[in-house]
Amino acid sequence: MALGRWPFFRGETLAGGGVVKLSSGSNGEVKAEEVWSSKQMENHHGGVILHGGALFGANGGNGGGYLICLDFKTGDILWNERDQEKRRVRKGSVAFADGRIYFRSEEGPIVLVEPSRKEDLERGRFEQPERTDKPAWAHPVIANGKLYIRDQDTLFCFDVKAK
Repeated sequence: MALGRWPFFRGETLAGGGVVKLSSGSNGEVKAEEVWSSKQMENHHGGVILHGGALFGANGGNGGGYLICLDFKTGDILWNERDQEKRRVRKGSVAFADGRIYFRSEEGPIVLVEPSRKEDLERGRFEQPERTDKPAWAHPVIANGKLYIRDQDTLFCFDVKAK
C-alpha cells in the first residue's frame, strides 16, 4: 500500500505535516505520492489557510507554538514567529474571510493578519472580554460580517463588517 511509506501509518510518531499528490492507477487504485513533508508545520489546532500559494497556520504542539507561513509547493519556510525575540502570537486556530486571516490564539487575543509571503503583517488585535482561564481551542467563524468566538460555554459576536 502506497500510504505505508508514511511513518505514522507504521505506528511511529510524526510531528509535522506535508502534502501528498493523489492519482488514479490504471486498475482504479488510488496512488499517494509524497510531495513534501516538514517538521516545521506541526499544526496543533487543526487549521491552516492556503492563500496565494502560501500555507498559513499555527505551528507547535503542547510545548508552545507560533504562527508560520510555508510555500505550499515546496514546504519551504517563508517566515515564522519562532525567530522573533518576543512572539506576537502563540499557537491557535484560524479562519479566512474578506482577504484576511482571523487568528484566535490559545491564550486569548484575536488577531487580524494580512496574508503575506514576505512577513507577518498584523492588521489588528483585541482581547476577548470575559475570558475564561481555559485554553481557547474553538475556531473563529465569520459569517455575514460577524465574527463569532466561542469560549467554553459562551459565544461572543463582533461586527467586523467594513463601514
